[in-house]
Amino acid sequence: MMETRITRLLGIQYPFLQGAMAWITGWEIASAVSNAGGLGTIAAATMEPERLIHEIRRTRDSTQAPFAVNIPIRLPTSQQAIDVVISEKVPIVVLAAGDPMKVTERLHRAGILVLQVIFSLEMADRSKEAGVDAVIAMGAEAGGNLGPDELATMVLVPQVARRIDLPVVAAGGIGDGRGLIAALALGAEGIQMGTRILATRECTVHPAYQEALLRAKDVDTTVTGRRTGLEFRVLKNDLSRKILGMEKSGAGREEIDAISIGGLRKAAVEGDTSTGSVMMGQVSGMISDIPSVAELFNRIMSEASARIREVARYFDS
Repeated sequence: MMETRITRLLGIQYPFLQGAMAWITGWEIASAVSNAGGLGTIAAATMEPERLIHEIRRTRDSTQAPFAVNIPIRLPTSQQAIDVVISEKVPIVVLAAGDPMKVTERLHRAGILVLQVIFSLEMADRSKEAGVDAVIAMGAEAGGNLGPDELATMVLVPQVARRIDLPVVAAGGIGDGRGLIAALALGAEGIQMGTRILATRECTVHPAYQEALLRAKDVDTTVTGRRTGLEFRVLKNDLSRKILGMEKSGAGREEIDAISIGGLRKAAVEGDTSTGSVMMGQVSGMISDIPSVAELFNRIMSEASARIREVARYFDS
């Protein structure tokens, strides 16, 4: 067990949040993470209201612990998702990809805690103004959707922690005890992991996706969408090379974004890791096994304790 403002706020045992991944993070992994002492999160982005209700109810049937729903605000389906989380009395919502000012007050009136994913100090200021309960500062090492300025976790987190007095969760490039200790040293009070949790036994992503993740090396991801403004960190494969070529040749934004977003289901559900969009972070090069979620969390805590003792030696006089 570890206590920070994040664990107290969310009512969880460890300050570990599971990143939301469309087509991947449903009730199975969300409940497994929550049962292991972290905060499991359902990704609402690709779900129709009926499906989202089903996932929420299955999660609630599978865990007594708190869980969250991630809602990208910019999507046209976001208002329906907000209606659902309010009617289903979901305890926590993680907002992303949009202005929290539009929805935070309504969620608070329904008794829901609100976290906001941010990529910059400007977004931190806006989140505080909106009254969110905590922020998730995501660096450009992360997989999936990134901020346009691509600030690294190492520089983003300490500036956010210094700028606002809200609890800060660090995300991007974190997957072990060393990452946890680094995040705490930077001023965060919790960590969010997406790519690392993809490689767990409870994650229902296609096995071929997990295999590609285990094979990935340190330089095997790239960023697409820099021309269109919808940036994703993905595995280097036939699709990413095609997208980068389209960007270079001046293809239109709608065409590029359509195959980027559409390719995720192809990879996550169908297992096409060549022409699908295999979203993963740079931490993939550090992952070599597929433990259970509980085993992963226990390992992180053990590694963190060992790392603290090792680092402390440098300060002994």
